[in-house]
Amino acid sequence: MYNVMVVDDSAEIRTGLKLKLNWREYGFDVASEAANGAEALTLLADRRVPIVITDIRMPVMDGLELLQQCALRYPETKTVVLSGYDDFPLVQTAIRKGAKDYLLKPVVKTELASALLKLKRELDDERERMLARIVREEPLPAEAAAMMAAYGMPEWSQGDRPVVFATSELRIPPGRLSGGAYGSSFKEAYRLLAREVVSQWEGRIVAFEDVNLSDRIHYIASSAASPEEKGESLLSRFAADLKEKVVRFLRLEVVVGIGHPVLGLAEWRAGLEAGLLALSRSRPERVSQTVFEGSGGNEEGPQPALLKQFVLAIGQADEGEALRALEAISEAGRQTSVQSFSMFLIQLCLALDETVREHGLKELDLQRMLWPYINSAWGCEALDRIVGNIRDVSLQAIASLKRHRGRGGAEETIEAIRGYMLTHYAEELSLSAIAERYHYNVAYLSDLFRKLTGCTFSDYLLRIRMEHASRLLLESELKVASIAELTGFSSSAYFSNVFKSYYGVGPNEYRKRSADPC
Repeated sequence: MYNVMVVDDSAEIRTGLKLKLNWREYGFDVASEAANGAEALTLLADRRVPIVITDIRMPVMDGLELLQQCALRYPETKTVVLSGYDDFPLVQTAIRKGAKDYLLKPVVKTELASALLKLKRELDDERERMLARIVREEPLPAEAAAMMAAYGMPEWSQGDRPVVFATSELRIPPGRLSGGAYGSSFKEAYRLLAREVVSQWEGRIVAFEDVNLSDRIHYIASSAASPEEKGESLLSRFAADLKEKVVRFLRLEVVVGIGHPVLGLAEWRAGLEAGLLALSRSRPERVSQTVFEGSGGNEEGPQPALLKQFVLAIGQADEGEALRALEAISEAGRQTSVQSFSMFLIQLCLALDETVREHGLKELDLQRMLWPYINSAWGCEALDRIVGNIRDVSLQAIASLKRHRGRGGAEETIEAIRGYMLTHYAEELSLSAIAERYHYNVAYLSDLFRKLTGCTFSDYLLRIRMEHASRLLLESELKVASIAELTGFSSSAYFSNVFKSYYGVGPNEYRKRSADPC
């Protein structure tokens, strides 16, 4: 509700203007009256109002001087002048001095209503920007309090009155909209409907948007406007009202996240973040929900086994298996919270990026193809876009892998595996572990390795270990047990048996013969 001051030297005209229409229906309240400009300035110094409606011809200080003083002292205050038919030159001067509009006497109800509605739209836009600025920039308390007072919200800035933030996000059922201009029209209709619902709460709740979070609408509820009811309860009832109307009029769904109470303007950003956190804990389903901070669905997210299954399918260039795994991930994600699903998709993209790099698919620029979407992975629609993009990139990766393996890529992979074995032979290596690392089927990799190296994986690994063991025996004074451990054997006895089988003599005898060739 915006406060209005009426300034006219005629009490009859002031009363008539107040009775001309139901001001509260238009979002206004005539909060003060003055008989001249000087009296109006005294009242404004004590309590600002966003709108002043003033006559031009008045004693002591006329309307033109009042406009000039308002422009200097209270530039955010909007002024409307009252004039007779013979005062048009004065009206022109008033417009030059900053008047937003003028009304001819006697004032016609429809013209007054039209002027008020135009001013309300302007004030609503400015108030939204003001609220977003307070949350985003955290101005000094005195400056923020002055800004709040200028838009008819002085009580909201008081540190003893808790406020609660909420954030809503539209959820569009699959197939409901075809996107493009049609989807944009529904989103605009949703914004208008949300503001209409807010207006019915008579100043107890205000709404604003932030350009950095354009798909969402934020709300603030204050006990200052409704001391008998806490902000959380107020927003809970508001959320039920909003959900009912969005479903009934738009046949869409909406999710509302409600944060915890905060005291003082310095805590407003934390309050907004609490509402956003609550929203992120909603289930990524396209159904209406109200989620409070600290509540929400399963926080575990899809099982890691699904990630492993998906990455393995990509590495094996198995399109069908990759798509089935991604569908299972998407389905599991809808049983958890937006927050958990977002984090899982980030892990999935990292794993996909690593797989693409391991296979040398330089033509796929995942930073360009996926990461711009990941940066905004905190909304239901964004998650759907990311899953769709992951699907597209996965199909491209599989197609590239098939081409790569068809033109010598297999040789590069086996060479990479041999290099890995040469630097990790002391670790516990197995064909299945290598197949998993390089995203190959175990049987296929076994055949491929034998074909391109002329020996089995285990024989090749044994050769590497024995060559390093023999060198350590000849070039160091390490004990046999230490050499066994350094070449990947957990038991020195087993190492000695394998070494004797490979070289025909045990490790100690091998070292002795090398030291005394005679």
